[in-house]
Amino acid sequence: MKERRDDLQLSRRDANSATVPRFSPEGRADGLQEDGMPPLPPRRVKYPSNKYQTARFFYNSLIVLFLALMAALFMLGHWIYENGG
Repeated sequence: MKERRDDLQLSRRDANSATVPRFSPEGRADGLQEDGMPPLPPRRVKYPSNKYQTARFFYNSLIVLFLALMAALFMLGHWIYENGG
């Protein structure tokens, strides 16, 4: 099965990369398939990546965990100091 490159311009990626979206050339020249339906868009267009949202959530959760640890250690140290430990 022959493949052709998608028309999307991808930043910072090699054109020969395995992650470049590809689809089969079964669409006709007028943009319709044999059954009269338009071809489906590439997955990258239909479901865009949310890796920036995921990274932001991850880093924010690290900050919250660090602050919770600092508060817990401060309270533990205060409790030990108060009880003559």
